[in-house]
Amino acid sequence: MVVKQPLPDDSEAVVRDRTTALAQLGAPAARRRALPRQVRDSIAALVAEDMRPGDPLPSEMAVAERLMVSRSTVREAMKLLEQEGLVETRRGMGRFATALSGLRPERPMTKFESITKMMTELGYEVSTRVVGAVERAATPSEQLAFDLKPRSQVVETRRLREHEGRPCVYSVNVLDPRTLDIPIEDIDWSGSVVVILESMGHEIVASSAHISVVTEPLEQDALPEFGPLPGPWLVVNEQCVTRLGRCVLISRDYHLGTMFSFSVVRRREEDPGRSGQG
Repeated sequence: MVVKQPLPDDSEAVVRDRTTALAQLGAPAARRRALPRQVRDSIAALVAEDMRPGDPLPSEMAVAERLMVSRSTVREAMKLLEQEGLVETRRGMGRFATALSGLRPERPMTKFESITKMMTELGYEVSTRVVGAVERAATPSEQLAFDLKPRSQVVETRRLREHEGRPCVYSVNVLDPRTLDIPIEDIDWSGSVVVILESMGHEIVASSAHISVVTEPLEQDALPEFGPLPGPWLVVNEQCVTRLGRCVLISRDYHLGTMFSFSVVRRREEDPGRSGQG
């Protein structure tokens, strides 16, 4: 049984202050994201910066008024946060920050970002060497991922990211050519592929990733002209999708293990068989 505890006398003021902070965090709403996602990001920032586990969130009405959005938009944003485990709803009491909201890994593996952005934020001076950008026949797995017909072509790029002349990330990217609206030879591949795709109307919002460790790039990714690329390498195999679920990028990114690491937050799954046990 859940016992409703009275809030401290100053709780209304606390929630009001947090609602004001939320409005300030949500001000730059010009980002190219769905509105519920923007609101979700604003609330998540508030929880991370100004709240502790167990603290009450502002009401849907308060958030909606401050951000000038509908309550249904706020409700969708709250559902996203509940799905991520950052917020919990207590019947008859409202929504509260969870214990998970207090865990802030330094570089969460769940955060999708371009390699160029990641390296820059880590303080590395990034230079990119484009090894190749070609069209080739799609493999059966690529045909399936991109929903291509047999004997279709894909675009493959190979690039080395270097810091102070030392290769530290080696990327093999495969793209659906239907996402590119100019010839591949006219594209500056030294920049972020994620940004290139976004500029052509294909914003990547999520990916499915598998991580493994190798001592050198896989045989199909070898670069004989550069000689051996000694590792260890953290290989991140990803299929990246747009908001509509369309796969637009398949990548194998080799991160030099002595320079990069990733963090995760782990949580225990609820065991239905334990419900009701004291």
